Amino acid sequence: MDDWTYCKETLPKVSRTFALNIRVLQGELHRSILIAYLFCRAVDTIEDAAQLEPKIKIKQLFEFSKLIENLEYRKNQIEEWIKNCKIVDGNSNDLDLLKNIKRVFNVFDSLNENHKELIIPSVSKMAKGMAHFQSRFQTGQITPLENEEDLEEYCYFVAGIVGEMLCNLFLQKLTFLPEPSRKIMKENAVSFGLGLQMTNISKDVMADRERGWSYIPKSLINYYGLTVEEFHSGKSTEKNLKVLENLLCKTNGHLQDALKFTLAIPRAQFSIRLFCIWPLWMAMKTVAILHNNPTLLSSSAPVKISRNQVKRILFSTPLIAWSNFLLKYSFYNVLGQKVLHNSQDFDLENLNQRLAEISLDNISSKLQNT
Repeated sequence: MDDWTYCKETLPKVSRTFALNIRVLQGELHRSILIAYLFCRAVDTIEDAAQLEPKIKIKQLFEFSKLIENLEYRKNQIEEWIKNCKIVDGNSNDLDLLKNIKRVFNVFDSLNENHKELIIPSVSKMAKGMAHFQSRFQTGQITPLENEEDLEEYCYFVAGIVGEMLCNLFLQKLTFLPEPSRKIMKENAVSFGLGLQMTNISKDVMADRERGWSYIPKSLINYYGLTVEEFHSGKSTEKNLKVLENLLCKTNGHLQDALKFTLAIPRAQFSIRLFCIWPLWMAMKTVAILHNNPTLLSSSAPVKISRNQVKRILFSTPLIAWSNFLLKYSFYNVLGQKVLHNSQDFDLENLNQRLAEISLDNISSKLQNT
């Protein structure tokens, strides 16, 4: 098969949610976002490799950033990068993507130049950001994020960047969009990514613990009178649920911002709206299931919505995607009678100030000196 066919057939093998919504996009936007997703999936596979030493992850992540930034470097080094990925562990479909990443790059090289200029810095920064957090990983013990600022920064590197990239790709197409709507999209793009990522963190608490990592901030756990060890041992179900409820409230706030982002997209741009609606509604439904759910703390199997619930979302939302009023009603109705109090408003400016102080390239320098 040709390279583009490989990419199209690989997408549903490595993604459940995004294989559904990427397919509704059309033309160059469809091709560019599909390829960008596969790049993100590739670096995510390296980050998630449970048996791979942090130092090796950092090296491979930084090498990938060079591969996408520098065409000449890629021509000389991509085979070596693929060879070094043979020790990466994970799902067979994800590993096949690493093995065939050259085919993804071949399609990438044929994309619209304006799209490539947006994808390159986004994927490169994501890879370096993942490496930044891997440099803090301690083998043999659960390594938590220190505080809520760490959580925001981590979620930005793995998902907020994607929200920004998608926003910029959409805005290139929506040249006629009024400035107030463009402003709303730009202000809420990062929250779109953070909301989806925090949903994943909330539902994967036990699975992440088994990998030796905790994305639940240590400061949040301590606030409820628990140590990190006590939280992960399940000493107090009541306190553990309070910790997770706090995280779900923050998640809910970001998902509401993501709704603002989505509603700012013109009604006539039906496919772009659906692209945003489907993962957003699935995330909100997941939050509703996680709310005060002790099952979350007793099994390494992630708590997730059923296939029937996914089908209902896919069937019902296209019928109301044209109406901001009906979308709002549907979105807020997902929680039903459950109450999630929003945390304080997300401070994007503060996050950007903190991100500006992080020197990602220093991680690579430290690695070379060890």
